[in-house]
Amino acid sequence: MAPKRTVLHGDLTPVRRTLRIELKRTSDGRPSLACVRVDGTRTWARVHPFLPTHDLTHCAVESVLGVDDAFFGLIAQGWDIDDFASAGVVKRLPAAALCVEQVVGHIERAIAVDAEALAEALALEAARTGRAPCQAVRDDQLAAIGRLQGALLEAWRATPPGETLRITFPVAPPPP
Repeated sequence: MAPKRTVLHGDLTPVRRTLRIELKRTSDGRPSLACVRVDGTRTWARVHPFLPTHDLTHCAVESVLGVDDAFFGLIAQGWDIDDFASAGVVKRLPAAALCVEQVVGHIERAIAVDAEALAEALALEAARTGRAPCQAVRDDQLAAIGRLQGALLEAWRATPPGETLRITFPVAPPPP
């Protein structure tokens, strides 16, 4: 696993790392996820059929909230997909990655119907785990996440067997 690095522009302004996400719908029903970094290095894995929708939700949440230290941001920094399944990974994840995972989970379980409900769910999770509370997500951000998630999931559903959905991360959400 690569150490965390900040990419700097000539004026020393931090720049978001980009990543090409490739989700392949295979004929055997077990998709593959590949991520290609700017330097051309890649990581990939065959994934459970549930994971493309989860990963696309991650893409939407991380893109809209501007989080660089969660799943796709960490892969862009040099983590491999398999690193997320290794023993003790939760202890090595940045707080932002744990918060994004919670937001993704609440969105997938339809708990995050609005910013207030999401804030309540995140506060309960923080109290239960003893971790610091996650940053609040505003209603406009939650709406943008929903629009982007919907567009990404629609593109995935339209991807025929044997074909690959290619996405450049981070992704701008569609307009309201």
